[in-house]
Amino acid sequence: MKIEFIDVLITVVFLLVLALPGFIFAKLKLLPDKTAQALSTIVLYCCQSVLVITSFQKRAFEPAIGLNLLWVVLLSTAVHMLMFLILKLVFIKKSTESKIKVVKYAGVFSNCGFMGFPFLQSLFNDNAALLAEIMIYGAAVIAVFNVLNWTFGVYIMTGNRKLVSAKKILLNPVIISVAIGLLLFFVLPRPLADLAANGTVADKILTKLMQSLNYIAEMVTPVSMIVVGIRLANVNVKQLFMDKWAYVSAFFKLIVMPLIAILAVAFLPVANTVKYTVFFLLSMPAATGTAMFAVKFNSDSDFASVCVLLSTILSVITIPLLFLLINGVFGISI
Repeated sequence: MKIEFIDVLITVVFLLVLALPGFIFAKLKLLPDKTAQALSTIVLYCCQSVLVITSFQKRAFEPAIGLNLLWVVLLSTAVHMLMFLILKLVFIKKSTESKIKVVKYAGVFSNCGFMGFPFLQSLFNDNAALLAEIMIYGAAVIAVFNVLNWTFGVYIMTGNRKLVSAKKILLNPVIISVAIGLLLFFVLPRPLADLAANGTVADKILTKLMQSLNYIAEMVTPVSMIVVGIRLANVNVKQLFMDKWAYVSAFFKLIVMPLIAILAVAFLPVANTVKYTVFFLLSMPAATGTAMFAVKFNSDSDFASVCVLLSTILSVITIPLLFLLINGVFGISI
């Protein structure tokens, strides 16, 4: 399977097309005020958690995949940390300003769960084996994101290390699901659906169990994009395209961070599936959690929504173009 520029472009465009129902219904005032918040909770705490577990159940454990998982964790952590340091240095004289806190957070944390997972599923949908491997690596990136989000993310938004909570990390549903997924992945000789002999009662039960879990996991793509559409409908259009700080945030998130990711993976002797996973997930627009964190920690929540949505719109251009760089200049392809 060879991924081309047009494949990436079409995937991004039609992923955002899924946001249209949310946008239209919100504009027509057919949705309650807290619909986006409720749907976000369902996706984040239920659908995405189940997706992480099922991602580890697409294929059996192999030593090479275990090694690649370590590479994914190391690389994604390194890129996040480097971005954190860059933004800290760039805005060192404005670190206490509410809007700058949002710029820094949105510049570091990607929408790797709400948009990244659906993107990977859509882009590699024609190759089940390849998709299964990449989704395993994607789950590792999600785990890194959640750990850093509740440590450095909290610190960025508050400037207070005392508010960093180990309990919130350990009890985070996605972290728990990663732990469950990894345990099953390393312990079981085969995926759950293939454990029992064909035709037995156990086989029928496990097959139906995985089928039900997959139904929930597949909700991540449409529901998360509907949330993006609802948020887009509720943002002031003038503010969306006229706030210079939103463009600054988008520049760091959509240009600087992906370039760092490309340089981080380009010259390493690791599988191209690892390189693609790290590149694509860290090239996603600003995390939807930007607005949620801004509300939680008394920052500029309206501006946070603007940053998320502007970067989401601009990602239609940046992700395909940066793919040309990693594919054409560095010759990384699958």
